[in-house]
Amino acid sequence: MLNGRGRRIRVLLLGVMLFCALFAGTALASAVHITGCKLAGERRLEVTATADVSEITGDYCYLFALPFSGGSVSENAKPVVKVRKSASMVFSKTLTKSKVQTYLDYRFVVAQKSGNTYKVISNYRYINNPGQTATYRYSFPTASSKKGLQVAGSMLPDATELNVQHAAINIVFTEMLAGSWEKNKSSSYSFSYKGKRYWFRKSAIAGYDRQLVAMKETGAVCSAILLLGYRSDYSYLIPAAGRKGGHNFYAWNVNNQKARETLEACLTFLSKRYASSSAPHGRIVNWIVGNEVADYRAWNYGGELSLSQYANLYAGAFRMTYNAVASVYANARVYISLDHRWNCSVNNSFTGRAMLDAFASALNAHGSIPWNLAYHPYASPLHETKFWENKDQMLKESLTSPIINMGNLSILTNYIRTKYGPNTRIILSEQGFTSVRNKKKEENVQSAAIAYSYLLTEADDMVDSFIMNRHVDHIAETSAGLYLGLWTNSSMEWAKKKKESWTTFKYMDTNLSETVTKAALKVIGAKSWKDLIPTYSEKTYNKTSIFQGKLSVVSGYGKRSVLAKKWKKYGAASSIKIKKGVITVKHNGSSNPNLQWGITQNFSKGLNLKKGGLYTTVKLKGASKGKARIRIRMYSGKNRYECACTVTSGKSVRLGTLLGDWEYANKITRIQILAEPISGGWSGSANLVLTLPVYG
Repeated sequence: MLNGRGRRIRVLLLGVMLFCALFAGTALASAVHITGCKLAGERRLEVTATADVSEITGDYCYLFALPFSGGSVSENAKPVVKVRKSASMVFSKTLTKSKVQTYLDYRFVVAQKSGNTYKVISNYRYINNPGQTATYRYSFPTASSKKGLQVAGSMLPDATELNVQHAAINIVFTEMLAGSWEKNKSSSYSFSYKGKRYWFRKSAIAGYDRQLVAMKETGAVCSAILLLGYRSDYSYLIPAAGRKGGHNFYAWNVNNQKARETLEACLTFLSKRYASSSAPHGRIVNWIVGNEVADYRAWNYGGELSLSQYANLYAGAFRMTYNAVASVYANARVYISLDHRWNCSVNNSFTGRAMLDAFASALNAHGSIPWNLAYHPYASPLHETKFWENKDQMLKESLTSPIINMGNLSILTNYIRTKYGPNTRIILSEQGFTSVRNKKKEENVQSAAIAYSYLLTEADDMVDSFIMNRHVDHIAETSAGLYLGLWTNSSMEWAKKKKESWTTFKYMDTNLSETVTKAALKVIGAKSWKDLIPTYSEKTYNKTSIFQGKLSVVSGYGKRSVLAKKWKKYGAASSIKIKKGVITVKHNGSSNPNLQWGITQNFSKGLNLKKGGLYTTVKLKGASKGKARIRIRMYSGKNRYECACTVTSGKSVRLGTLLGDWEYANKITRIQILAEPISGGWSGSANLVLTLPVYG
């Protein structure tokens, strides 16, 4: 038995030995430093490295590709390529197409050889340009303005009326993955990935399709928010320490092979379905990994981790997403999601700034890839809509500000531009202002906040979109005193009545912007937008042109040219029938009664109505209050013509509108003739009967 002095000597020796071992390991690992790892062309791998030759055993260095969780070279492993050791080395190898896809998820290391044993002597890097393998390479789409909305699935025609230019949808992996009883072709889509078969629910995918296809009509740039819920049969997708109830969403188990491959399969299926140039199912170009991930206990739970551990876990999920989507569409953008708590936190989670910087560092350490920021600049507290007054908002005009929202957004955008560069793009992917405060309606304040925020966004060249989070008030939020929608609700999220903000939102990015936002200046207490936004000009808001024409009752319109019979049902219409010059459209009684419905037709070559007008005879039946509105909407690219008039239910009436004063009437690309309620909705047998529209 050792005495006290002997024990101390032993501890000291062990400490020295441990230090030496750690030092030796560090020296060995730093003998080679991989400086770059990329694809030169579609199939040629190129890894560059610098080395301290004196620290390397043998004459050669060997490049290995290790599985994502691997840290050492197995006995039977074969190097990708070897080169003679030198202070500067390039490892280059032409790969098969399948090997390239496999290697996108592998980490590359350099090893030395002693006898038959390889030992890793470098840092590790991932391939940082998976877009080299992409099938689709079209330019990143641009929208006419930065106006966006998280569109309610039941209100898609209304999103078209609002001309939404940016849309965000939630995609929850645990909702799209099929259960064991659904793994058949009638219930689910079969998808093969890395030699395994996965099944995705058709019902969930159909929901995504509906929203994305509808957004094609306005040319909206679409973002997907990728989320992981809890399901007992898929709990392995969550890190073991995080498999506990009570959290909204969960972190991704990227360090487990089965979980990783399942998540990769989800991402690959989605990117292939929604990246096509023709976009038959709609298109997604922005991919947001998780929701408000700094507040991990609520939104991205993976167990109790340090900031460094959590940032590395999240960076792994981010890189996996980027590899999956960029290898299908080269210009896809991937985003980290943060809320407005910049230097403060809730639930003992992390601050936004700390998480952002830790994530960027973790991602860059093993191969720099592009990343972007999806930010949520909510007011703080949430019910304090007047962000411009800074009452209790905890805002400072410096990086030490606890909160960054629309009241001091430039602090964030300048920080990103300065530290991470202007190519790191920002979208404001979730934002809302309440129209009720202390049980008192303040629709004018909500409207002013939306207009001001939008114009601030248009004036900031670091921000690509401003996306409102509620199309319709949601009962889960109204019960907490938050009325964030453009519509009031009558139940969970069932639209009842337009708010003042609906009109502001529709027109705030058009030639009518100054008219509809004039009232906002009075609410804010300013004389002009120029006083609030020094760079404000007509270019700030005038992104599309809307001409408000007149739809009149006419006594007759004689013989004129008949438009092609290629009319299709639109909106809340359930069916369309064209026979003997008459179009009959039936209303879908299960849809929201506020929605427009009727007929639509596209004209690929453009239709010239400059020297005439458009005419039809309509008979509308089933308006609950006896009267409804007929609206004609025409498009010339992004520019629109609108006209409407009130009609009596059950009465046949001839309608016409002249287009000579509309600047863009010589090239019309779409015409829609629609019915919409004034109040009260429709009876169960509502229909619209029209003669084939004529022009001239």
